[in-house]
Amino acid sequence: MLRALSAAVLALALTGASCQRRPQAPVADADPQCYAPCFPSATDTGVRWHADPEAPQAWDELGGTVLPDLAGKALQCERRRQACVDFLESLKKRGIYRASEP
Repeated sequence: MLRALSAAVLALALTGASCQRRPQAPVADADPQCYAPCFPSATDTGVRWHADPEAPQAWDELGGTVLPDLAGKALQCERRRQACVDFLESLKKRGIYRASEP
């Protein structure tokens, strides 16, 4: 009888049975910076370029320096933000944590 009881307790312990149950995932959330967009809106980057439209150097600067830099920064920022959001959302879906109630 004692062996059968010991075997049952051992089987429960080895399968991960525990008396401590967590009814819900702990409350946590990422820094709001992870959810913030990189630019004010989808149509306005917040970047302004001022130059004389009659000067050829202005157009060379716009096409050769300003636009590639702006595009590179925008894509890098959005990739970081989206990676953060994707990771956090996958944790929420798996029940690892839940966002606090407002």
